[in-house]
Amino acid sequence: MKYLFLVSIGVSAGSVQEFIASARRTRDLHFGSWFLSELSRAAAYTINHHNQKSLIFPAPENMAQLQPDDSFMVANRILALIEQDPGELAVLVQEAVFQRLYRIRDTAYKGRISLSADQQAKAEKQINDLVELMWVALPYDEPDDYPRIRKRVEALMATRKNTYDFQTVKGDYVPKSSIDGQLESIIPEEEYPDRRDPDSEKLRKARLLYERYGAGPAERLSGVDLLKRHGTTASGTGFQSTSHIAALPFLQRMEVIKGPGHEALRSAWNTYVETLRRLVPAQITFILGWYDASLLFEERLPEVLNLPPSDALRNTTLQTARQSLHEFYEELDRQFRLSGFSSTRPSTYYALLQADGDSMGNLIDALAEQGDKEHRKLSLALSRFAEQVHGLVSKYQGALVYAGGDDVLAFLPLHTVLACAIDLKTHFYDALKDLAEPLNRQPPTLSVGIAIVHHLDSLRQARRLAHDAEQQAKRKDGKDALAITVSKRGGEDYQVVGKWGNIDVRFSQLVTYCHAASIPVGMAYELRDLVLRLSVPTTDPQYATLQNVIRLDTLRILLRKLTVPAGKLPPDQVKEIEAFLRVQLALPPKEQKGKLSTFRGAGEAHPPEKKKDEQSIAQVSVEMFINELVIAQMLAEAEELAQPRKGVKI
Repeated sequence: MKYLFLVSIGVSAGSVQEFIASARRTRDLHFGSWFLSELSRAAAYTINHHNQKSLIFPAPENMAQLQPDDSFMVANRILALIEQDPGELAVLVQEAVFQRLYRIRDTAYKGRISLSADQQAKAEKQINDLVELMWVALPYDEPDDYPRIRKRVEALMATRKNTYDFQTVKGDYVPKSSIDGQLESIIPEEEYPDRRDPDSEKLRKARLLYERYGAGPAERLSGVDLLKRHGTTASGTGFQSTSHIAALPFLQRMEVIKGPGHEALRSAWNTYVETLRRLVPAQITFILGWYDASLLFEERLPEVLNLPPSDALRNTTLQTARQSLHEFYEELDRQFRLSGFSSTRPSTYYALLQADGDSMGNLIDALAEQGDKEHRKLSLALSRFAEQVHGLVSKYQGALVYAGGDDVLAFLPLHTVLACAIDLKTHFYDALKDLAEPLNRQPPTLSVGIAIVHHLDSLRQARRLAHDAEQQAKRKDGKDALAITVSKRGGEDYQVVGKWGNIDVRFSQLVTYCHAASIPVGMAYELRDLVLRLSVPTTDPQYATLQNVIRLDTLRILLRKLTVPAGKLPPDQVKEIEAFLRVQLALPPKEQKGKLSTFRGAGEAHPPEKKKDEQSIAQVSVEMFINELVIAQMLAEAEELAQPRKGVKI
């Protein structure tokens, strides 16, 4: 007899997303995602091993993708059509999942973490209690009724998830994890620096904490935290830091130095690294052919050196490290000048991209109506897209956290993030259009949220901003949108959102103008001051009039910047930029005489009639245009960092 069998693999405390997001370092975030994928892979492999060609979701291209450590990521929900007793299969699946869990745990702990027997037992219990496996099944006795049975199975799973197995809560009077705040720290308190300890003792304890646990001098870690911190994924133990991602345009810029200059620069770099090694032996991370670029940031040195916050030796140690870094930069600046390029420093901002398919439930339901084979085709298409994502993110110098089905999360440098987002949405559409069009449906689209964050800001904040941006894009009428949020450190946030085909066209053009210095740096802030002076509530009788004044004055200021002094830009270029700006600001073409349009509200307009070639670029409010200009300037500066032009200053 056949059964429709659904397995869900989660975590016992909170949601899967919360488990992945509870990370202080990028490698913790990456490992959490990979870890759950590996457990799901073990479940999918076991189901398929005992029931050949039974998997509906996921649907890998070949079964080798279900072998341990494959790059193919498996989502935590597995649907299959099986021909054995579901209870017996569930036991086998659970055994396989926990065997994989134990292997991952043992690889992380053995030879890497120094624990007493009591600590080890406590850590293992926390890890063993982490995974929550649930399953449901229904007889598949009516093959033509797949849609109804699938919906009943999904409803059963929802009911099962609302049924909890409560256990007695036990614990000791010890600090909780400083990462998730739920599990207890397994590192004894006496191993942490105490404010009453001598300075040399504080430094000794801080170094032992790093050597034994990979923990900072004030970082309390649970057994699960240590698993994330020390676990080995299919790609190894390393993962780029936020500082490394932010510095990628700068690292690319350094490649312009060739020949003897390159050798002189390498010598200066090696001297700097050796200085750090003397200060903190065996603690400098080597990643992907380059030391992690956090070493390029002076503000990262206390963390790199692993100094206790109250260490009196800190000033001396930091001074030595800073001096060595300054000497490296002096040599770098000299080589840039000799090569004809301006001196500069790394960008301090990176991008976190989060994407999700739009209205996927509708397509799944429509294909499921056609039977399990059509549903499997959708799973296969999503598997192929997920595999493409790996190559796309690498192409744009990013670091992929996960790509499962229609979900994507990746770190990207600023000079490639927009192009990567455009490529992702195009590949997603192409992956599913052949399934949707025969059903007379529009292919699903991909909504993308991008958070541009300072490299020192917490990962939790970056994840929240990326998630909120993605939700903003999905709230756009019809979805199929891009939303970008820039979180300025110590300043305000700048947010933009728009439909694909509009916002990406505007951004590409704005970045081109900013990169060419056609729109001056700081222009956005001058326009913002204008808006602040003249803005009134939408209920004010003068609102529409003042909006027109703001738009006209915005154009006047921009044109003044383009034409003063005389001959600053070629006339044809000025004309092109003016035409672009008039479209953005809902102003009539220069040749057109007539009444200006009036705004109904922020971001809404009665635009003048556009020419056919202007239809792809929608108008925005002045406030939104200013935000777009701020973001475009950041992206253009990153492009100039990565692809420098001789004599151009940043």
